[in-house]
Amino acid sequence: MEKEGQQQVNAYTDKDTDYTDGEGYNNEDYTQETETAASKRQKRHTPEQIRELISAYQQNHHPDEPTRRALGEKIGLEAKQVQYWFQNQRSQMQAKAMEHNSKAAQRQNAALLAENASLRQAMLKRSCFTCGGATVPAELLAENHRLLMENARLRGDYMRATELLNQIVLQHSAAPGPAVQRPPAVVFRRPGAVVLPVDEGASKQADRDTRLRRHAEAAMDQFVMLATSGEPLWLPTPDGEALSYLGYQKKATLPMHHGGLIMEATRETGIVRAFVADLIVKLTDAKRWCEMFPDVVASVTTNGAITAGDFGSCIQLMNAELWVQSPRLHNRRINFLRYNKRVAEGQWAVMDVSVDGILGPSAGRRTTDATAVANNTTGCRLLPSGCLIEDMGKGNDYCKITWVVHAEYDETMVPTLFRPLLRSGKAFGAHRWLASLQSQYEYLTILHSSQVPRGDKDNTVAAISSMGKRGILELAKRMMAVFYSAVSGPVTQTSTSNLYEWPASAGTDARRTDDAAVRMVTWKKPGSVADLVLSASTTVWLPNTPPQLVFQYLCDGQRRGEWDVFANGTAVAELCSVATGPLHGNAVSVLYSNVTTDGTDSKKVLMLQQACTDASRSMVVYAPVEEDFMRAVMNGGDHASVFLMPSGFAVLPDGHGRVRDAPSSSSAPIGRDNHTAGSILTMACQALLPGLSSSDKHAADRAFDDVGNLLCHVLKKIKAAVKANIVTPA
Repeated sequence: MEKEGQQQVNAYTDKDTDYTDGEGYNNEDYTQETETAASKRQKRHTPEQIRELISAYQQNHHPDEPTRRALGEKIGLEAKQVQYWFQNQRSQMQAKAMEHNSKAAQRQNAALLAENASLRQAMLKRSCFTCGGATVPAELLAENHRLLMENARLRGDYMRATELLNQIVLQHSAAPGPAVQRPPAVVFRRPGAVVLPVDEGASKQADRDTRLRRHAEAAMDQFVMLATSGEPLWLPTPDGEALSYLGYQKKATLPMHHGGLIMEATRETGIVRAFVADLIVKLTDAKRWCEMFPDVVASVTTNGAITAGDFGSCIQLMNAELWVQSPRLHNRRINFLRYNKRVAEGQWAVMDVSVDGILGPSAGRRTTDATAVANNTTGCRLLPSGCLIEDMGKGNDYCKITWVVHAEYDETMVPTLFRPLLRSGKAFGAHRWLASLQSQYEYLTILHSSQVPRGDKDNTVAAISSMGKRGILELAKRMMAVFYSAVSGPVTQTSTSNLYEWPASAGTDARRTDDAAVRMVTWKKPGSVADLVLSASTTVWLPNTPPQLVFQYLCDGQRRGEWDVFANGTAVAELCSVATGPLHGNAVSVLYSNVTTDGTDSKKVLMLQQACTDASRSMVVYAPVEEDFMRAVMNGGDHASVFLMPSGFAVLPDGHGRVRDAPSSSSAPIGRDNHTAGSILTMACQALLPGLSSSDKHAADRAFDDVGNLLCHVLKKIKAAVKANIVTPA
């Protein structure tokens, strides 16, 4: 203590002491007084005075007025000088303490940064933090998700760069020059693309590519005009906006409106939670594009790739088949060019345009069927369509999408019931494409998030792990894909499948005229020799019945027993549920029946269900799964071995009324003709027929009658519940 006091004395004798109050803190000893200029001059204390002051400070940091006066008289200082010295001393002590704390915080921060770097490195290497061994993370972390997005962007840049390099190699090889012996050229091949050979026909190939590029550039200009223009090109209507064809024809450079074809033009704008680079990669990759729109795109093939002049732009020749969830509506087949290009700062366009008539009726197709070629040529022609993507700002994972669909199609190929649906744009229009894209990205956000649903206090909803949530969502995704194929997929007459039509007059009992004809398809169960799977589907029209009313009834667990055989006349409850969208009703659930069993059933069955709704369509799809398998998936087990036979409903607007209102609206939307919007309801049921041979006609007829009667029973229950006065078969 004495040594420390001597050091402080030496420090004070080596410097001047400022008697002004230099302390930056509130102090109860400080009183502001008027001082003369002489009192503000700097003065020095003697070592004896400093020693006495330090000794007093060690005993009391805040001496009162009498103590300060007595100390000043003892060492020959005024009481005010003693007060200032104590104030300065306290300030210096506080400054030293702050400096010490700051250095300690800096050392701790450096240690935390080093630990963070080691943890990040271990996370990226997927190694254990303790032993350094390899491990698999329990969930997709946010950093991994960001790296996946960056990887997708780099992969897109790489593919476009290789396409550009490939085009340069082709042009260099086709250039005239002296005949020299060249080694085999190294050709960079893009996944899914066809690299054209360099031979004596290279000039014809170059001419073909030139025509396609010119066609794509002209179509891109028209598309940007459609996506960015307002009035008078787009005129406001009660349902949104409509294209003025008179104004469009004055600006259009591509031929349009063949005789007898119906024009379809829709535009929709919305916000999607997605990175621009990731979205462009998914739209330009054929496989990922099909996976992003499972309810719209049935299949897609890429028949060639032509690189445009600017880096980052790519033209692809593609074939696609689009579907609507109904067995009565033919799928739409189109042969088109896809052109992605940066059109402005922060804006990218992905444009599609048909090439029918540009390269001939069969160019780019991998089919020799004359009927299919005719359908592709005359059934539907895609005018400049696509989406304009606008970045919402640096570091923002949202982007603005303007979707445009402009097409012409032959309405004579469309059943009468579906013609208003197609004309309204709710079947293949811009609103359906954008709604499907938003739903998929919301689904992916939930899939990759670390949040999991928790159980409730009543234990009616079970808590699941992050891996269990992922397994349930992946299983539901596969269930929906099987349902789409069963309802809208084309049936090929092979040795493993058969197509039948179950008429309304079939069976033993008389039926009402509102019973619909049912499409019956059978095929062999995968991995089984004797078992058959029966898929039955039918479509009816419910006039003046809003789609949301039907959807709410189908999702009502308390009334599930009225139409679901699984419920056996009772209500159903949720074992677990994962919300898949912001709107109420979008969820993947595991349901169980409240029916009490007698204990003879060795395997209890649960129900996996996905419900989704937006203004373009509503879906309720479910599949029975054995309880042991379902609980294994909920606990993070493998879901790939679970066999699914989904059944369910697709509720579409009939196109007669306005359906652009939010699905949660309680009021029924009213159309231009003052009629309430109606519904097009598709029902599908799949059943396993064990041991049934396709040659056993009597047993097959009985199975068809049972399933057909079941669908008719469900239809009558729905009709009574929603108070539909009329049901018209499709």
